[in-house]
Amino acid sequence: MLDPNLLAFVRNSIRSIWSLEVLLLLRRQAPEALALDSIVTALRASHKLISRCLEQLAQAGLVSTEEGGVSRFAPATPVLAALCDELEKASHERPIALRDAIASSPDDKLRNFSDAFRFKSPDKGSEGENE
Repeated sequence: MLDPNLLAFVRNSIRSIWSLEVLLLLRRQAPEALALDSIVTALRASHKLISRCLEQLAQAGLVSTEEGGVSRFAPATPVLAALCDELEKASHERPIALRDAIASSPDDKLRNFSDAFRFKSPDKGSEGENE
C-alpha cells in the first residue's frame, strides 16, 4: 500500500501511466530541459500524447515548459518535490500499487459523461431518486 499522502498526490496530479513516465523522465534529466521530440523518442509515444501529458503536469505544478518548447522538471513547492522523490521510489519498490493508484484515480471527463445519463426526479432534480 502507498503512503496516504503519496496516494492523494498521485490521484490528484498524475492522470495516466504516460504522465508518470514523462514526469520520471524529466526528473531523471533534471536540471536539464528536454525538447518534445526527445521525450517522444525516449518514451516511444506520439507528440499529441506527450504534449497533453506535459500540459497536465504543468497545471499540477510539476514541470515547466520554456521558450523553444523545452520542458523541465520544476516542482512548484518543496512539498511537491518531496512527493516526486517518493513517487520515484514507489515506481521502483511498489510499481503495481502505483499503477493501481493511477488507474483508480477519478476521471472527471468520464464521470461527467456518465452523470449525463443518470436519472433525475422531475420534482427534486436529485440524482437516482424515483419517488
